[in-house]
Amino acid sequence: MNIPEPYKKYHVDKDYTSIGLFRALNKRFAIEKVFYPGSHVHITPSLIFSHVTYADSFRNTYQFFENAETIDFIKKNKEYSEEPFIRFYQQDYNKRFQDLNKEFDLLISQYAGFVGQATKRYLKKGGLLVCNNSHGDASMASLDPDFELIAVYRRNTDDKFSISDKNLDEYLKPKNGIESTKEQLLKSMRGIAYTKSPSGYIFRKVSE
Repeated sequence: MNIPEPYKKYHVDKDYTSIGLFRALNKRFAIEKVFYPGSHVHITPSLIFSHVTYADSFRNTYQFFENAETIDFIKKNKEYSEEPFIRFYQQDYNKRFQDLNKEFDLLISQYAGFVGQATKRYLKKGGLLVCNNSHGDASMASLDPDFELIAVYRRNTDDKFSISDKNLDEYLKPKNGIESTKEQLLKSMRGIAYTKSPSGYIFRKVSE
């Protein structure tokens, strides 16, 4: 199997494709259209979901998405019957995407900053923000009235993730008991230290 080199280097070789996360999400939720700002070359979502839009500002990333080897790899390893729809924007996700609308069922935020805040305008009401707290995006979502926590996920192995909606009131509690503000999070670019920390969080957008 020919694995596209950047994807192999940054994800496969590090045993961090997170394919188990996207399988678990697909099994539990009705997801059709996915948006992944700050994706770099993390194409795993396209193995599980047939319609994925990516965006990243890292230099020349567009070449990876235009490479026939990348498309061929996805087509040969996808876990659905449809033809894959793959769209890539070579741009900073903080800038407006002129031809995107409020059309997505899933917004992915993984190690790329405050993706949820910058791109929630493209998420449908009832759509999901799946994020970790590496750079504070989960902390920011917890302070945002546009989002509500509906589940957490844990990584057991790269191909085995579990999702739970049990005892959600035990999460998002600061260790020092003091809530941070959005301004403090923007300045520090670090998530709030919580008393209980899963691998990541799933928020639902409750506003239009």
